[in-house]
Amino acid sequence: MRLLKRKPEPEPEPEPDLAGQILRLRGQVAAFLDAKVMELKSSRDGASVPIDFLRHMLTRGDTCPCRIAMNLLTEDKS
Repeated sequence: MRLLKRKPEPEPEPEPDLAGQILRLRGQVAAFLDAKVMELKSSRDGASVPIDFLRHMLTRGDTCPCRIAMNLLTEDKS
């Protein structure tokens, strides 16, 4: 009589860390917006304008960084 070895049960995949993904994405959006502001600041017209004013012009007063980034990305495609 031969004994059969049990196959090891596969370990369940860990659940994705949604909170970590959201924080990483928020950081990427903030870096994208900062890069756009610095792009404006490095232009000839933006050199004499304060950064906060450039950021306000770029965001058009909107407070949602994700919506701002999506609007900027759509403008870049057109």
